[in-house]
Amino acid sequence: MRIFNRILMILLFAGLFLLGVFGVLYSFDLAGYRLADLPGQLNLPGIYSGIEGAVTSLEEGNPPPALIAVLIAVALVGLILLIAELKPPAPRRVRLDGGTYATRGAVRREAEAVAMRDPDVLDASAGVKARRGRGAKVNLRLKVRRGEDLRAIRERVRGQLQQDLQESAGIRLRRLKIRLIETDPRDAKVRVK
Repeated sequence: MRIFNRILMILLFAGLFLLGVFGVLYSFDLAGYRLADLPGQLNLPGIYSGIEGAVTSLEEGNPPPALIAVLIAVALVGLILLIAELKPPAPRRVRLDGGTYATRGAVRREAEAVAMRDPDVLDASAGVKARRGRGAKVNLRLKVRRGEDLRAIRERVRGQLQQDLQESAGIRLRRLKIRLIETDPRDAKVRVK
């Protein structure tokens, strides 16, 4: 949401800058521009009459369906942007049980190290997202040999992660997602175990 807000503010500030530049050009009669010509060049009377007609139809209680759709869309976009702005950003660090914090990189390295201890795992890569409360969301990708029992490997690694990370290090795993990829051992970091 911050990126969207930044883009919106850049566009707003660019528009204000251009408004200031054109205001100076028109107000001091520079380069042949006159302030009296501005409404005609911008077609402001046409815009004014369109806005006046829309407001009149709203006041009378018979707005066209297109106007109703536009107003509903504007209200929904405004509500979505308000909710997205009020939602606090995700934390950058993982809160541990003891009230201390660990970086996401440290949790990622620890999860990868625990997964690599399993003899059937050839390669491991993890993605970690910190939660607002205690703990982290861990997405683990494991490369294993073709033909291995994937369910047994998943359960072994899950149990080892919960034991080592939760009980030993104090990192609560709010959501642990393990994805197993069957691969040729020659393509992995660890070839022979």
